[in-house]
Amino acid sequence: MKFKTLLIGLALITSGLLLAGCTTSAGNKLTPEQQLQLTCDGISSTVKVLAGYRAAGELSDSSIKLVDDLRPSSVALCDGSVTDYPAALITLSDTAFTLLTIRKEAAQ
Repeated sequence: MKFKTLLIGLALITSGLLLAGCTTSAGNKLTPEQQLQLTCDGISSTVKVLAGYRAAGELSDSSIKLVDDLRPSSVALCDGSVTDYPAALITLSDTAFTLLTIRKEAAQ
């Protein structure tokens, strides 16, 4: 139960950063590159958690396919070559939401 709470907290923190204009505690705005890196790190962490659920047989075939379909585009956007940060962040935020939804369903 604590693990589930931690993941939900991580999702809320990540989305809070994005929605709050990505301001640090010191009041400094994060650069687009930093925003992208935070989002990519969150996606990477979520994919690792989902791999554990998959190994435990707790993901449906449709969830596995969706994760497998989302990973290549995430990797491509997180490889450091992005120049259109707003578009990449929109795509990655959608991906993060989808992955967190899959994780939530697997944890139930």
